[in-house]
Amino acid sequence: MRWNILYISILVVVLTACTVPGCLDSSSAGIASITTDKDLYHSHEVMNITVSISSQGNIGNATLRLQGIQDDDGHFQLNKDIPVILAPGQNIQVYSHQLPHCSSCSGLLEGTYRIDASLLQNGEIISNMTHTFQLKQ
Repeated sequence: MRWNILYISILVVVLTACTVPGCLDSSSAGIASITTDKDLYHSHEVMNITVSISSQGNIGNATLRLQGIQDDDGHFQLNKDIPVILAPGQNIQVYSHQLPHCSSCSGLLEGTYRIDASLLQNGEIISNMTHTFQLKQ
């Protein structure tokens, strides 16, 4: 009989606690947009990347991954993981990246390149979006 009362008491406490927002971590978030300050860049310029993330609740242990500008050898010239803590509503993350030299020797020719932004929570991708830009010498 004592064990039954104990189990029922624990169950009531757990169920009551889970009515608090965020207990079950049902918050969701997603990348709303990714932009750069320009559409055309030249070698060695600084690119400002802005990522807007919408969140329905408080989310910790999240990471914004920026990856792109792939050279001829398949290496990413931009490969950055940024820890983020998201609050309910719109969250803006800005990252500045100096572009590499654009030439056949560096493996980056003039052309269109992409930046992939991924939002990860506990190591799992929960949202992603891509942005393209032009690179010239």
